[in-house]
Amino acid sequence: MFFAAIGFAVFGGTVLFTDFESGSPAPLIAGGAVFVLAGLGALVCHVSPAGRRNAARHRANEERLSSARATAAVRAEEQRLTDAQRDAERRGGEAADALRGAVRELLSGLPERGTPQEEAIAYCLSRTRFARDPRVRAQAERLARRHIAVDERILCVALSITDQGRRRTALLILTDRGAAVADQGTSYRFEPEPEDVCDAKEDPRWGWVSAGELSFSFRDNPDLRVALAARADAGAAPPASMPRPDRPETRLIRDARDAELVAVDWMRYLGFTDATATPVGADGGIDIIAERGLAQVKMEGSPTSRPVVQQLYGVSVSQARTALFFSLAGYTPQAAAWASQHDIALFQYDLQGTPKPVNPPALRLLEAVDSGEPVTPESAPAEPDDGSQSRGHGRDEDPTPEAPTAMTLDRQAEAAGMRTEILRDIAHEVVTEQNAGITYLQKRFFLSRSAARRALEALEQLGLVSPPAKNGRRRVTATSLDHLTSP
Repeated sequence: MFFAAIGFAVFGGTVLFTDFESGSPAPLIAGGAVFVLAGLGALVCHVSPAGRRNAARHRANEERLSSARATAAVRAEEQRLTDAQRDAERRGGEAADALRGAVRELLSGLPERGTPQEEAIAYCLSRTRFARDPRVRAQAERLARRHIAVDERILCVALSITDQGRRRTALLILTDRGAAVADQGTSYRFEPEPEDVCDAKEDPRWGWVSAGELSFSFRDNPDLRVALAARADAGAAPPASMPRPDRPETRLIRDARDAELVAVDWMRYLGFTDATATPVGADGGIDIIAERGLAQVKMEGSPTSRPVVQQLYGVSVSQARTALFFSLAGYTPQAAAWASQHDIALFQYDLQGTPKPVNPPALRLLEAVDSGEPVTPESAPAEPDDGSQSRGHGRDEDPTPEAPTAMTLDRQAEAAGMRTEILRDIAHEVVTEQNAGITYLQKRFFLSRSAARRALEALEQLGLVSPPAKNGRRRVTATSLDHLTSP
C-alpha cells in the first residue's frame, strides 16, 4: 500500500508538471489534487501500525543480511590470514632447513681448527667470485695475521664496495668468535652486534652486515649469511676443552728474567715438568731447558724474525728436543710460517704473563694439555744426536725394498755420522733457501766445519747439490725433496 501511494504521488507530480506548461487550469488543479492525496496516503501508510511493522521487518531483514555479509567477510579474512601464516611458516621452515643444511656443509668443509690461516683463507675465497684475485688474498692474509687468533676458525671472507665520493673496496673476515675489517689501509677488530645484522628471512639474498659506514651484503657474499648462522651455533656450543685449574696464575712481568720465569711455569704446565731457566749470562740463545724440550724467551719491542727462530731450531735438532718460543712483540709473518712448517711452537705473551698460541703447533700443544691428553711432541726425537746412531734410527736393520729412497737417505746419513732426521732437515733447508754454503750450515744448525762438509757431501750423493767448484762452492741442483720421500 505504501508503494502504491508513492506511485500515485509520482503520477500526480508528472501530470502537474505537464499541464502547467500547457497553460490549462483544470488539469493543473486535478494533478495537484492527486499529488496531495497521494502524499497524504503515503504519510498515513507510513505512520500506521501496519506500515511501521512492515518497515521494521524490512530493517530487520536488511540488518540480518548486513550481519551475515559482515560475518562472512570476517571469516574469509581470518581464513586468508590463517592460510598466509601457514604458508609463511612453511616457507620459514623450508628456509630454516636450508640454512641448517648450508651451515652443516660449511662447517664440514672448513679446515680444522689450528690450520694455517693461509689455507683457511684460501678455502673461504674458493667459494667466492674473488677466488682468483691475488690482491684480495694478500689483503685477507695480512688482516688475519694482525687481528685473527690462531685458535679461531675463519668462516667467511666478504667484500664491500662503497661509494663515498670515490670507489673503494673493504674486506671482512668473520670467525667463530668475532670479525676483523680492513678498509683504506687501516684494519681493526670488529665484534658484530645483533643491530649490525639485517636479515630478511623470506629472501636469503636480501640483507647485510654493517660495520660503521661499510655494508657487506648477502647478495654479493652468499656465504656471509650462512657464516653468521654458523657463528651463532659455535657461540651456543660448549668449548671443546676447558683450561685446567692448575694453569699458571698471572704474574706481572717487569724485566726479561720475569719473562723467563713465567715461561718456565708455562712449559711445566705444557708437560715439560723438569723445565728450568738457564743461568743469567751467555746461554747460546737458550733460556729454558728440559729433558724433552728447550725454549727461547724474547722481551723486545720488535717482532721476532725468522733467523732467530731458525737458530733455536738448529739447537733443538742437534739436541733432539722440542723447540718452543715465547715473544712479547710477536713474530714476523715469515717467522711464523717457517716455524709452522718445522713444528716449532710459538707463543706471544703479555705483561700479565699470559701467553697465547700464535701458530698451529703451539695451539695443538695447548689444547692437548687442556683436554688432559698426554703430551707427546711429534718434533721431539727419542734420543739425542751423539753422532753414533746406527742406520735407520729405530727402523728394521734390513730395509724393505719398497723404500729405496729412504734406504739411500739412511745410508748417506750414516756416512755423514748423523741421524736421518737431521740430514733430512738440512736437505730441506738447503733446497728451500737455495744455499749450500758451509758457513751457512754452521750458523744455521750449529755444526762444526767438518760436520757441515760431511752433510754437503751426503747431499751431493743424493743429487741435491753439485760437486764443489774450484773455489770450493757448491750450488743447489734440486727444487724439492719429492724424490727423497719413500713411496
